[in-house]
Amino acid sequence: MVKLKKIGIKKTIIVILAVLLFGVLLYYNAIALRWRQSIMLYQVAYDSLGIFYRGQDSITVYIRENGVWEPFLVLEASYPGEGNGGTLLLRRYLIQERRPWVARENRRDARLGYGGKDFRYYPMSDIDAWLESEYIQVFSEGMQERILTANIEVWDGLSHGRPGAVRNVTVTETVPRRIFLLSENETGWMSMGPSRAREGEPIAYFNPGRGHGNLQARQHVMFERRVATPRYEYTGELRHPERSRESVNYSWWLRSVRWTQATGTIATIWGVGMSNHLGLSNYTFVRPAFTLPRDTIVERYEINGRRVYVIHD
Repeated sequence: MVKLKKIGIKKTIIVILAVLLFGVLLYYNAIALRWRQSIMLYQVAYDSLGIFYRGQDSITVYIRENGVWEPFLVLEASYPGEGNGGTLLLRRYLIQERRPWVARENRRDARLGYGGKDFRYYPMSDIDAWLESEYIQVFSEGMQERILTANIEVWDGLSHGRPGAVRNVTVTETVPRRIFLLSENETGWMSMGPSRAREGEPIAYFNPGRGHGNLQARQHVMFERRVATPRYEYTGELRHPERSRESVNYSWWLRSVRWTQATGTIATIWGVGMSNHLGLSNYTFVRPAFTLPRDTIVERYEINGRRVYVIHD
């Protein structure tokens, strides 16, 4: 009996030492990744770093927009759901210019619908068209060729409920896009019911797990991670010319629609990180997302005196 106990104690000690050694190896591997001169893009992703995530800087890579280095967050090693397996990037800062869902000159045509689709349907939005045709041009030709086409999930643009009732917008479809907006479900703010479509899968970065404490603590992290501002101070038109500065709510568009019995609005993330909604005529900021091949090489490069990871054109 004494021998069996000794053997059991030895096995326990061996297991504990093995676990400790594995943890040490993981730690030093993470440190080594941080200082390597070049690694693959998926290795910088939030869900790849796991417990070694140390703030947005640890998942940031820089890509040139019109020749200027712009930071992007690397969120998913393999874009989930109906993605293409590419690594998901999200612009770290909001695009400086605020945009409406549908431009004033196009609102009359939008209300006529498109093949029976409602005018709030994401593929009918001016933002979708602008991202695919104009924004993508800020990247070099070489970078444009690298951007993959993802099959993103969107509300199908049709009401499946009875007239006069709350619109049933739970039916989705997939559309191919190279540049796109995130959805409510992906950013971690989703209430069930006939007024929501479950578009895409929750992204781990915006959906912190139990390792972040109780529900209140996790919600705080969730709000904090969804907050975004322009890279530079906003200098748009003043609502009140007599004031020296305009108070701007740094909200950003999502691709999701919210319906009530009367109206449909577009989901947004407010400046405090909470989900809200705006009408088609409202102007707010845009935060593009796209995917690149997992094995895209990112390299150490000095920008403004800092050593950061970049993706060269």
